[in-house]
Formats: sequence, C-alpha cells, structure tokens
Amino acid sequence: MKTIGFLKQFQMNHKNGVLPLLGVSLIVFLVTVAVYFAADYVASSYQQENNFSGWSYQYTEKPGMVPEGELRVFNSQDPILTERAVKKSNLYLTKTVKPEDTGKTFILLTDYSPVKIRLNGKEVYNNQFQKEEFVGNCYNAFYLEPSTHEQQIDVFMKLPFSVRFEASLSESSNPEYNFTLAIYFGAGILALGLLAAVVFAVMSIVRRRFFRSLFVALIAAYIGFAVVMHLLPESTYLLNLPIWLRISEVSVQMTFMVTLLCLNKLFKNPQKSRIAIIFSSLISIAAVILSFTPTLVNVSTIVMSLLCMLAVVFVAQHALGLLERRTQYAAPVFVMCLFYVLMIFFAGVLLITRLRVLYIYTVAVSTLVVGSVLEYVYIHDYRFMMKNEDLREQSFKYGNSVELISIFIRNVLACSDKNAFYDTVVSEINNLLVKYNPENADVAYSVAVRENGSYKEIVCKGVEGCNYHDIGDNALKIEKYCLFSETYFEYVLMNNDEVGCILHFENIKNGLDNFFISMIEATYCGLETTYESMFVQSGKRDINIIFEELAENAELDNGCPISHLENIEKYTRELCLKMGYDEERANHISLASKLHDLGKIAVPKYLIDKQDKLSEEERIIVNSHTEFGYTILSAYDDDPLIYTAAVIARYHHEQYNGMGTNGLKGEEIPIEARIVTICDVFDALVSERSYKSAWSVGEAINYIIDNSGKIFDPDICPLFIQYILMNT
Repeated sequence: MKTIGFLKQFQMNHKNGVLPLLGVSLIVFLVTVAVYFAADYVASSYQQENNFSGWSYQYTEKPGMVPEGELRVFNSQDPILTERAVKKSNLYLTKTVKPEDTGKTFILLTDYSPVKIRLNGKEVYNNQFQKEEFVGNCYNAFYLEPSTHEQQIDVFMKLPFSVRFEASLSESSNPEYNFTLAIYFGAGILALGLLAAVVFAVMSIVRRRFFRSLFVALIAAYIGFAVVMHLLPESTYLLNLPIWLRISEVSVQMTFMVTLLCLNKLFKNPQKSRIAIIFSSLISIAAVILSFTPTLVNVSTIVMSLLCMLAVVFVAQHALGLLERRTQYAAPVFVMCLFYVLMIFFAGVLLITRLRVLYIYTVAVSTLVVGSVLEYVYIHDYRFMMKNEDLREQSFKYGNSVELISIFIRNVLACSDKNAFYDTVVSEINNLLVKYNPENADVAYSVAVRENGSYKEIVCKGVEGCNYHDIGDNALKIEKYCLFSETYFEYVLMNNDEVGCILHFENIKNGLDNFFISMIEATYCGLETTYESMFVQSGKRDINIIFEELAENAELDNGCPISHLENIEKYTRELCLKMGYDEERANHISLASKLHDLGKIAVPKYLIDKQDKLSEEERIIVNSHTEFGYTILSAYDDDPLIYTAAVIARYHHEQYNGMGTNGLKGEEIPIEARIVTICDVFDALVSERSYKSAWSVGEAINYIIDNSGKIFDPDICPLFIQYILMNT
C-alpha cells in the first residue's frame, strides 16, 4: 500500500533528524507541563487555606426554589457530586456563618453561572439569575456585615457548563473586584511588551531588521492583554454580559494564531500556510461569537481547538518538507509546531473540562515559549543577515575577480618561455590584487628561482631582504606551498620534490579574509599546474591535460577524491554507449565530463568544507562554480573537447523541470549536461562527503527514480539504472 501525506514526508525525512526533533518538542512540552503542575500545586495549597467550605447542597429542577428533602454536604475532601439528570440544571447551596466581629467580602467563583444570593432570607446579590443562560463573569461577591449572631447564606445557581463552586472570605471591604496575582502578572507582561515594542519601534527606524522583534514584543503585549481579558471574569462582576465570555475566548485563541503566523513568516513562501491559519482563525472567531447557548459554546470550544491544531499541523507539515532541503529555521519551526500541537491538545482538554484558569496559564506560557524562540531566531537571523551583507559585498568583489582569475590562467598558459612566464605571473597577480582591493596599488613583489642549491632573484619591485631559504624550508616542513601572513603571501612552486621557484608579494591590505585567501589559492592552483607543465614535464604541453590536472587539483582542494572524476568519466562513457552513441562520441563526452567541476577552484574552500547549513548567499556562491568553470573553459572554445567541457560545466546543475541554476527546462538543457547530471548526482550520493555519509546503491537508485522528470531526464534514467544494476 502506498504511503501518502504526512507519514510519507516523515519517512522521507527520517535521515534528516526528525526523531530527535520530536524528542526535543516532547521535552519542551513535558518541562512546561511540569512547571504548570508545580505552580498549580502551590496555588491550590494557598487557596485551600482560604476556602469557605462545609456547604449543604441539592440539585433542583426549578430555579430559585429551596428544594425539599435532605441536603448533601460537601467540603474540601468531599466535592459536589455531578448530577447527571438533564432537567436538574440548577443548584441550591446553603451555609450557616458564625458571628464575625469584622466585616468581610464573601467571594464565589462559578463557571459563568447566573447566581442569586440571599442573606438571612433577603436577596443581597443577583447576577442575571433567571434572565440569561450564562453570564460573562465567574466572580460573584457581596459584603458581609459584622454580626453578633449566626447568619444563613443561600446560593441559587444555574449550571450552564459545569459545577464550579469556590467560596472564600476576603478582608477587602470592596466586593466589586478582587484582583489576583495572575491579573497583575498579565498586566506586567502587557506593560513590558508595550515598552519593548516602543524600544524596537524606535530601533527599527535606524535598522529595519528590528522590525520583526517589534512583532515579538507586540505578541508578548498581546499575551498579557489576553491573560488580563481572560482573568477579568475571575476578578470582577462588573463585566457580566454573556458577550464577555466569548470575547475572552476569542482573545486567547488569537494568541495561538498570531504566534503561528510569525512562525510561518520565517519561510520564504508561506502563502498557503498563512491562508490556512487566517481561514481557521476566522472560522473559530465566528463559531465563538455566534455561540448564544451553553451547548453552542461547548461545541465552538471544541471546533476552535481542532481548527487551531489543524493550522499548526499544516505549518508543521510544511516545515517537515523543508527539512530535507536543509532550509534555514525549518528545524526550530518544526519543533515549535509539534510543541504547539501538544500544548493546544492539553489546553483544549483543560478548556473542555472547564479548568479555565489552568487553560489561560497553558496558553500564555506556551505562547511565551514560542515567542522566546522566535526572538532568538530573529536575533540570530539579524546577526546572520549582517554577516550576509558583508558576505554579499565580498562575494561581489570575488565574483568580479573570477573573470580576472580566468584571464590569469589563460595568459599564463599562453606563455612560451620562462621569462614571459615570470613577468606575466607577477603582472597578472598584481592586477588581480588591485582589482580586488584598490588599496593594494603599492604592493611589492619579487621572484626567485632555485639554481644549484641557492636562490637567484630575477624579478624585484620594492622587496628588500627576503629570506627565500627560510620560505622554502618552511613550505617543505609543513607541506604547504601557498603561504599567508597578515600583510604578505608566497607561492612556492615545486620542481619534482624540490623547491623550483618562489614568488613573494608583500604590503597586502586586508589579506587574511576568507575570500582573498581563496582567490589566491585558486590562482596558485592554475599557476602550479602551468609551472609543472612548462618547466618540470617534458614534451609539448596539451591544454586538455593541463585542464584535467586543474580539475583534479580542484577536487583534492575541496576534499573530494580524484576517483570522483574517474567514476564520472566511466559512468558517462557507458551511458553514452547505452544511448546509442558511437565510441568516438562517447569518449569525447566522457573526457569532457571530467572538467565539469573545474570552476570549484574559484570557490572559497571554507564554503565547500562547511558542515553547517549554507545561507542563501553562501549557496549562491557555491552554485556559481558552474559559471566559474564556464568562464575559464570558454576561452578555448576553438578546441572541441574544451568547448564541450565548458557546456557541461555551465549546465550540469540544471534540472529537467526548470528549477535549476539557469532555469533551463527539458530539451533546452544540452544533452551532454543531462548525461553528466545523473552520473554526478549518483556518484555524489554513494560517496561520503564532509557534510553527509554515503548512501547505499539502492537508496541512490530510489532517489533517481523519485526525481525522474524533476531533476533528471526521464528518458536517460532507465538506461542509467539498468547499467548500475548490471554492474553492482
């Protein structure tokens, strides 16, 4: 049976760390719930000390009537028994109060129940009793005057939702309100959120990046507002209209949705998820606002929780799909969505069971947790974007330098003798340094060749007292032949196992940034290969062989074995033969395929070797190796083999569905590039890299099958798979 939907995505992303993310979200949920239970235990212990218990009660069919028959008694150990009979939706309670020397406020908390209270047979409080099905407040109170004799309190309650009866006596003389610590907590969050919003609003004028932190501050302020709105019915009877129940539920519900919208905003294309969140929010609001009866309120509560969970699951599914592509922030969003699913379920259970105070705690704390993660992501992203601005500037400079590197390699390869070689090298390198940074206009340089155990300086501009012996000995000792310091660098060119030539450049400005080092290493790669071809090896230089050596050096410098190029050549040749090409054509394409990643010599090594996820800017730079390779190779388009190699280098990262680097689609992609693409991807999958472990052949084949017609030419895939299966 074919697996579909969320489960299929879960299976596809199993290797991308989904199970650990599930564990993280579960841990966050358990910690949050544990804190809740600890806080609830402390609060319950405090409330029990102030409980006014020992009431007698009886369910009644008619509201406002003292029932006949024996009354039941409840206290802190024996709660009120729930009456199952539908008709008996009213409750009568009575208690005799001992004489009190001082006046106190009698407080009664219910579940939005219309209430009437009599003291010694006289009505002293009436909250919409026999007028409304439910009310907008849970708090009911009246002032109990001092008395020298016992007094009888009679309470008549309608039960629209659940039996909640929490009675206590307060020292306050004002019964209109009794603000609790929870109210002040919510007001504090509201005040801090508004203060932070003002600060971030001012900072956003200077730097727009703080604009997102402004939203987090407003979320915090809104959480405080929702807490206050939800707990006001627990603190005053002045807001007793039924609409206040619906307003408080909507305000709390929106905390989930607003925070979820911010989570969703972390993605680049959140349109569908945003529509799902807004749509479910509007349905939830409409369901709650139109709930005029207790039954509708209960139904709308369930609908509200379910729609909220569905919206969160929708965003979580989107985040899960992005994990495979190593999209930035997909992991924290996925974790927070799973956490939200668990918390919404938990909060929904509390709400349905009418544990409203606990419900608002759950909503507030879970939203604050998600808001804190959001702010952390925004701060990290701000720093990341600042880094990317510098990266973008450096990338622009480096991108302009690639053309100069290409010119450098071409001009060096065109040299016919040693003197022309040395003059060309220092001239081109000097030009490259100035183009990269105009402050390098006064760079000094020298060239020394090694003859009979000593060094002879043949080029010198502004260099004094350079110790070539120490440079050469140090290079041999550390086995590194492109040497850097803060203001200078050297090329050490080898003649077999000995130093043959040293090129020294000094007075370099800002010569230690990653891009500069990579640029110099790229020129060294071409310089080394050309030097060996010109001075070390005998016979006529073959440009194809030189480029092949450059490609091999590029692979080695980027942590890949030369066997990768050999495998690509083998796969390409056999695939061409299976496609019906003759031996000559198959050999031509397969030889050209070995140069497909030549452009990596111009990509900064630290990006190739980076094990963390690449930023968008970094990914663009790495993917630019296709253009770098084309730029270098296209100068020799009069050579048929090099021309084919240039085409392959430029287009081997195109995708059949048009989603590749240059957006070419289907037959628009040169056939040579389509052939090399599938060979390159397969060998990369089954090989170990610094950022991944090797896949099995079966897993790689399944990947090719899944992406036939997407990444790969669907006509080529069966032939390649057939070849692999026959030779493994």
